[in-house]
Amino acid sequence: MSDRLFFALWPDASLRDELAARVPALTSGYPCRPQRPDQWHLTIEFLGDVESDRQPALHEAARTVEGFLQAPETVVLDRLEHWKKPQVLCVTAALVPRGVAGFAAALQDALRRQGFDPERRAFRPHLTVARKARQPVASRAMEPIRWPVDSLWLVKSLGEAAGSRYEPCARWNLVQAPGAAR
Repeated sequence: MSDRLFFALWPDASLRDELAARVPALTSGYPCRPQRPDQWHLTIEFLGDVESDRQPALHEAARTVEGFLQAPETVVLDRLEHWKKPQVLCVTAALVPRGVAGFAAALQDALRRQGFDPERRAFRPHLTVARKARQPVASRAMEPIRWPVDSLWLVKSLGEAAGSRYEPCARWNLVQAPGAAR
């Protein structure tokens, strides 16, 4: 048996409320399928179908990045972009904080050591706000959305008639405990 899995940054209730107030305006009047609020996340690493017996190795890889950050960091999503090939509208970050890029790269390395084949490109934070976005939209700056980074989540993707439903199933703290050394 396998599960479709990915590692992600998951919004807390406060951020989800902010996104709910701001995201609909980004897709208003545009022919697309807006993502539901329960689908909002920032993917760190898409894994695809992972057999049950391989899933403990994912947990082991994630444990290597626990406490990676000395303090919480923030990803600033500040651009709206249309990605032609996957036909999505995304909110992206012009800059990736050093610690966030570091933990994403460390997670990729740990996944390789566990026998997985992670993405080769550097992590690029993006929030997919709509799918089936066939009509091009010029990239543009937007009022920033600040996404706090303090936890890594393993998320299961469940296919349903209304679209994928995402179920967080494990969490790792990315911020060092006070007085802890990495």
